[in-house]
Amino acid sequence: MKRCSDGFEPSVAEVQKFRRLCIHSSILGFITAKPYGPRVRSFVCFSKEEVALPTENVAAIPAAFKLLRVLEVKPIKFTKIPSDMYQLVHLRYLTLSINLAILPAAFSKLWNIQTLVVDTTSRTLEIKADIWKMIQLRHLKTNASTILPKTGKSSKEGEKLRTLGTISPQSCTEEVFERARNLKKLGIRGRLAMLIDGKSGSFDSLGKLENLEKLKLLNDVFPSPPSEGQLRGLPPPYKFPRKLKSLTLSDTFLDWSHISTLGLLENLEVLKLKDKSFMGKCWQAADGGFRRLEVLYIGRTDLVFWIASAHHFPRLRRLELHNCEELKEVPIGLSEIENFQVLDLYRTKFAAASAKKIGDAKKKKEEENGKVGAFRLSIFPLEE
Repeated sequence: MKRCSDGFEPSVAEVQKFRRLCIHSSILGFITAKPYGPRVRSFVCFSKEEVALPTENVAAIPAAFKLLRVLEVKPIKFTKIPSDMYQLVHLRYLTLSINLAILPAAFSKLWNIQTLVVDTTSRTLEIKADIWKMIQLRHLKTNASTILPKTGKSSKEGEKLRTLGTISPQSCTEEVFERARNLKKLGIRGRLAMLIDGKSGSFDSLGKLENLEKLKLLNDVFPSPPSEGQLRGLPPPYKFPRKLKSLTLSDTFLDWSHISTLGLLENLEVLKLKDKSFMGKCWQAADGGFRRLEVLYIGRTDLVFWIASAHHFPRLRRLELHNCEELKEVPIGLSEIENFQVLDLYRTKFAAASAKKIGDAKKKKEEENGKVGAFRLSIFPLEE
């Protein structure tokens, strides 16, 4: 659907003919035109602008499209959940943007849901819905620290879950992970010290997730300053899920001496050290670690000296350094890594000169081997 001089093209009246509906702009105008689509199975909104849906219009979507299977309307900000939403029992995929601190029990009525995405302005989300009895549920995603309901008695409840995040540390219990034992992606947000020190939940419980490949650990100690949530260390490598391929950390304020623990995760391919994950002036890479690491992202740290060579990251393909404003240089030895293809610097000005040297060295090797253009160097801004 697109806006035209005399309304929409195709017209709102023609909506009743369609099974799939996609709109990019003038969303509020479309909804207030009272569309009716008895055949519509998918309603998708890709607007670049957020649209606040007035209270009087919140029921318009479920009322107009009663046979929906896919409702992807993240740009639309709901003021409340319309009661008619729970009548959309055919829904397989639902994305909601709403100021929500509690996910109502009535969501359990959407028993066909496979993917549920809740984007809320609340820092925490308590789930009252019995997600363990929503046996088709595969992916539950939120941007808040989510408190899960108590698990049921059936061992099959939750076995189809593949994605869960972000959940609170206190929800990381043996009972939860016994139910969600087939998880491949897990995000945890909250006071991570509670998880790692075993005061609430337990990092040991993650060991039950034998299929977990992607883990996000986001430290959030609000309303305290982030620095007050500094972790004293990390669990030993054997306590991490053994198939883990991707790990993201944020606001953990770890000392660089603890990064050797992550280097011993045998299957780790992607490591994202986001805002203030590690702090300290010097990182001296240790031998024998990061044997399979292919992607390394470091963001917003006070790191000044990084001492490393090619043998410390033998399979590295991509390195991204964002807001590393004190870093003096990228280790020149990384240019000797055969598969190193991408070096991306963003607001990391002091290291720009060394990055250019690496680019020149890679370019020279490419010319010698006849593979010109394989290496990509990006520096922004070019000059300050």
